[in-house]
Amino acid sequence: MTGVHSNAKACEAEAPRPMDTVLSRPMSGPTSTRLQADGASTLAPAELEQARWHWFDAPGEVPWDAWEAFPGGSAYLDRRYLTAMSGHGKVQCRLGMIKAENGPWLGGILMQAVQTESRSPAEHMDVSMGVRIATAIMQRGGKAFRFRTLVAGQGLGSGEHTFLWRPDISSAQQVKWTEQAFDQCAKHWNIRVWMAKDFGPVRDGQLAPHWSRRWARATFDPVMEIPLDPTWTSTDQWQAALRTKARTKVRSILARSTDLDVERVTDPSELDRLGPDLIALYDQVYGRASIVMGGLESRDFGRLATELGSDFLLLTFREEGHLVGFQCGIHHANSNSIEAYYVGFESEINKERALYQRMLFEFIAWGISLGACRVVMGRTALEIKSTLGAFPVELSTYVHINLPLAMPFLRWMIRKAPPHPFKPRRAWLAEWCKRWQAEGYRVN
Repeated sequence: MTGVHSNAKACEAEAPRPMDTVLSRPMSGPTSTRLQADGASTLAPAELEQARWHWFDAPGEVPWDAWEAFPGGSAYLDRRYLTAMSGHGKVQCRLGMIKAENGPWLGGILMQAVQTESRSPAEHMDVSMGVRIATAIMQRGGKAFRFRTLVAGQGLGSGEHTFLWRPDISSAQQVKWTEQAFDQCAKHWNIRVWMAKDFGPVRDGQLAPHWSRRWARATFDPVMEIPLDPTWTSTDQWQAALRTKARTKVRSILARSTDLDVERVTDPSELDRLGPDLIALYDQVYGRASIVMGGLESRDFGRLATELGSDFLLLTFREEGHLVGFQCGIHHANSNSIEAYYVGFESEINKERALYQRMLFEFIAWGISLGACRVVMGRTALEIKSTLGAFPVELSTYVHINLPLAMPFLRWMIRKAPPHPFKPRRAWLAEWCKRWQAEGYRVN
């Protein structure tokens, strides 16, 4: 999982599923090297029934050789990332691994206890008047509504980073064991709000029939992904694949930010020193989000650099020596993906310099320099990202609230608060649209 060679098969297309609601196929996480999730298990039913979870609260306790032997790893399930983020104050992590009695390890799951804040969901969803009233009651005086959430998957990122399984574990068994994991971790942390996230169209189609009735299925804003040709060696080749309007947009972005000083910082001690300033910039962006799950801390950057080395990118942007922005990302060699992690910037400088768009360009440039197949850009600024060639990938999340009468209210909220409708811009030339469509992305 932590090897340095690229997995060429991660770039190969899978046949798209005929599902009318699918915007595009998720390319990141375990789906990239998709398990044969519906295959028959080689274990006897009694062995599956007697399998049990083993929980690890510290990196030194985890049998990493067994964890890394499971197919379908991702950046957020990488040993190095999980080690760097252990001891995090805002996000508590447990790794679970399930083992057959006197037999092999069968799978693993990432569980997190996250402090969640609901601030202004109406700004990002087409909510009904009833939902606006309910939200106002929960957020009296405009204050954020805070609650702890038990998350299977990644609270600080989007995509399929939930679990890993042996290839012969069926979808029904995966869901059954995931529900067991929730029951056990809910008791451990005493948390009543549960989320199993995120599942792209292929994985969701496999798992959806098997969730018990206590869960509600929800969709939020899609994650945005830019596919790349791993043979490209420069951003000029990427731009040549774009339509004239998109190329003009890129030239404008670079021209507006040309005199900013851009520096890659790799020294963990320097990142520790910069940490408070980076967090201050990060809060200017993340602080405006409608729903906040967890959050970064000032020492995260140094820890990530220590563990990930050259697979961690942190760029600073300065205007006349003054720090005005930063971006950080993670490269995962086995899935050949770039995960755009977090950014921060001064809002006025961003308006003047198109700083956010410049950061998106830098993520693309980094991906091309590493021969990556895709850049996963998260769930914000959908239209801006689509102008540079990003496609939306719909993700599903399963939610449960362990309180009397809570689930009917939750299902009503989900039904009355769908994500804003979004039509991506068409940035690619026709021949490239055809290629990306063949690889599973839905093109307008």
